[in-house]
Amino acid sequence: MDHAAGKRRFGVLCARLSADGGPLAEAGPMRDLAERIVAEVRLGRPPAELTGDLDALEDLLLRAGYTAGLSDVRSVAPPLPGLGGGHPQLEVFACPGETCLRVAPLSADVPACRVLDRPLRRLRLGS
Repeated sequence: MDHAAGKRRFGVLCARLSADGGPLAEAGPMRDLAERIVAEVRLGRPPAELTGDLDALEDLLLRAGYTAGLSDVRSVAPPLPGLGGGHPQLEVFACPGETCLRVAPLSADVPACRVLDRPLRRLRLGS
């Protein structure tokens, strides 16, 4: 990973750790890994040298439904007064048996899974 990409991903991690709530607020494997990455950076290691740990954390985030992972595509935004916080939920069609990671955009016609011979299910993605 190049230096800029490491810094960008670490910046997203920093923002996620600073946010109230969110995927890293609760104790568990994601939080532990994030804290280990932070400890390494505090000791002077550049984020670009922590590619394996950043990749592992991103994988955990994605598996938990946090669709942005460590991408800054959907930045953490403070709540607007009176409107609450966060981003709109994304909805897609997904594998009906949770057998694979297939997703399709919502449309009037529900696609079918040719493996399970069932329509795809509607899935709300967390962020």
